[in-house]
Amino acid sequence: MTKIKAGPNASHLTPFFRTGTFVQKLFKMKFKIAILFMFALSYAFGQSGFGTATFTMTIKGTSNLHDWESTVKELKANGSMMADAAGLQSIKALSVEIPVRAIKSTKGKVMDNKTYDAFKSTDNPFITYTLDQATISKKGDGYDVAASGKLTMAGTTNKIDMTVRGKVEADGSITFSGSKKLKLTDFKMKRPTALLGTITVGDEVEVIFKVTLKPA
Repeated sequence: MTKIKAGPNASHLTPFFRTGTFVQKLFKMKFKIAILFMFALSYAFGQSGFGTATFTMTIKGTSNLHDWESTVKELKANGSMMADAAGLQSIKALSVEIPVRAIKSTKGKVMDNKTYDAFKSTDNPFITYTLDQATISKKGDGYDVAASGKLTMAGTTNKIDMTVRGKVEADGSITFSGSKKLKLTDFKMKRPTALLGTITVGDEVEVIFKVTLKPA
């Protein structure tokens, strides 16, 4: 029987015929790539920078003559939140800034100017809110968010607690909506008056808002 001897270069072909070893190495490499991809995807989806997409905000109040309403025309919000496939997981930080002169009344410029005076807008041109902590509870198709933070108006800062409604939208944005009643005197604000003081704005106002934040 004739024996066939391996040529001098046969050793170079040996690894290709070690099928088990080659497949194992290939499998391990693909597994590592898949893990890295999943980690990157999870990080990207869950990562936290958010900024203002859309908003509506209305301020409602009373006087001894009639009710009044003002609308906020400009608002900037930034947040650090964690969301994944399961929904909203945490709110690490949230800040809101509103220029006082972006508040416009349905009663016109006279009411606007009195509003700006009440806010002492020359020295305090912005209303700001900074979140300190938030507790999230799943409810229906959204979340109840118990928020505690600091609100600064007219140069005075007070702690504000409120519960807002949160919802994660299909595009990954997050919408918060709610309302909060505030007293002007708690912020050392002088209530606006008109007609030589015969018309006085009520101390309590209600802020109604809906703000959508999108991933930055």
